[in-house]
Amino acid sequence: MTPQEDESLLGYIKRRSEAEGFPDAGGFMTMLGRTYGRATFEDPSQLAKDLEIRFPVLEAMLPASQPTDPALTWSFHRMHRDPVCPTCIAARQPRRKEWRHALVTACAIHECRLIDICPSCLTPLTLTGDRYSECLCGAGYGGVQVKLATPLEIQVARLLAGRSARLAGVDLNRDEALNTVRLIWFLCTNMVPARTGKEGKATYPKSISEAHAFLSRVEPLLQEWPQAFDSHVAQRWDAPGADGQTAAARLGPWYRGLLSQKGRLAKELRSRCLGVVATVCGDAYKTKRRHDDADWLSAAQAGEMLGIRSERIVEAVRSGTIEGKQGRSGTGHTHTIVKACDIESIHTLRMKAATKNQVREALGVSRKQFDLMEEVRFFDERCLMPRHTCVDGSYNLDQILQLNKRICEGGDGDRAATGRTISFREINLRRTTDRKALLQIYGLIAKQKISPVSSEEGGRLGDVQFDADVIDRHLQQQGGARSWTAADVAKFTGWKPECITGWCEQGLMLATKGKRGALDVWQISEKALAAFQREFLVVSDLAKEGGTSSRRILASLELHGITLIGSQPSGASSRGHLIRTCHLSRILAAS
Repeated sequence: MTPQEDESLLGYIKRRSEAEGFPDAGGFMTMLGRTYGRATFEDPSQLAKDLEIRFPVLEAMLPASQPTDPALTWSFHRMHRDPVCPTCIAARQPRRKEWRHALVTACAIHECRLIDICPSCLTPLTLTGDRYSECLCGAGYGGVQVKLATPLEIQVARLLAGRSARLAGVDLNRDEALNTVRLIWFLCTNMVPARTGKEGKATYPKSISEAHAFLSRVEPLLQEWPQAFDSHVAQRWDAPGADGQTAAARLGPWYRGLLSQKGRLAKELRSRCLGVVATVCGDAYKTKRRHDDADWLSAAQAGEMLGIRSERIVEAVRSGTIEGKQGRSGTGHTHTIVKACDIESIHTLRMKAATKNQVREALGVSRKQFDLMEEVRFFDERCLMPRHTCVDGSYNLDQILQLNKRICEGGDGDRAATGRTISFREINLRRTTDRKALLQIYGLIAKQKISPVSSEEGGRLGDVQFDADVIDRHLQQQGGARSWTAADVAKFTGWKPECITGWCEQGLMLATKGKRGALDVWQISEKALAAFQREFLVVSDLAKEGGTSSRRILASLELHGITLIGSQPSGASSRGHLIRTCHLSRILAAS
């Protein structure tokens, strides 16, 4: 036996227990070694094996803290009664999943009130204390005379059943179900004080009659729209304990709770509440407004729309960046209002604006390289935005990406391809020590006078490949000289990096101390490398060219009384021996 569409897990268990001849669902659960409750769902894979159904099928029926199906929200899951629709039972239809929701009191299909008491013995229909279609006393549920549910009960049931609904003049669909139910719960709990005397602390209804009484309090607000809701807001405004001149002050936690609700229905109720406060109650947010056709918002609402702190809105009005009005209530609280059209404009700016980090990420360049690009004004006026108190960043990301695209596509600039390439990310102070020359290279690239040889569509500037010889030629034309580290020199000479480092430390190869990231490195210029190669020959290179060994060359030089320099110990031996070219010339002349 497999679960049917929209069937509740408990309904399936009862239908299964009845088919297997158990007197009630409790006997079937005992046979499985389980009880119905939170512990039942802690090991769903084992439960699927026990019930002999596929795990994906069972998983779609389980209540959860954040379910995809709003009818299965664990916080609203009924744990005292298991109500049924008599018409559905009479038609041998499954017990539906939304009946397990604490605020559902009606059948979404037949629009009748659910029952949770046996019509014969008047005992409650507990979780596992009955069968699928009848009570333990033998009375069936299918023959009970049904009662028509109220409009709100029907709309709530339809919404949680995945159907369309209409509340307070707002058309709602399944996607709005979770937010709408939470809003209804908020309205209900704030219309009756709990035992502590505070609003909003009510417990979930345990029975259909309690849920019916619960919903009946809020039904006029959503069905007799908007008159009943307007009256409710006015009553709260004029309540004996209300104090202050603003909605936040006089309506208190109820108003703040309404602001925190989400969804289309909550938005409609907030808008109506502010309208009532403005026209009927005389909220300071409204009375301070000029008589024009503009819609106005409080700083808190504007901050929520923009995703920033309301204090930034208040500061922007105070500094004159945004047009608005500020006033004070009797308690000394400052009230700030701004035009909705201005907030929409700021929202548009925020969508375009980007911070330095966001631009660096989009271009794929380092922080130091980006600073140099700023220094040379790599980004034109179109890429910059005026600073605004409520906007993070001063770069127009759309224009930055357009510049990135133009450079990647290339133009008529110098782009000769010789085979050696270098990425834009590598054109930095590690390649040349001449800052001025490097800045001029950036300027030429920004103006597309140097074009890339290759780039991927939609790629980042940092990954774009330029011809290395073209970059070096322009560096030399601008007066810049290349500089390498010991590792760089080792790559194209074949010398050991530790030998090169030793020669630098001994002063044989002129170099300066520098930084590469967090590492201390020697920086060797082209001129210094050329001077070193004129003055010295590396013994290992001589041996390789002559087809002999370094040891034999060292012995021969010793016979001629030539002193070698530059060597460094390496274990039991040594490496990095140098001979001065003048000494080699003397040997050749003598022979």
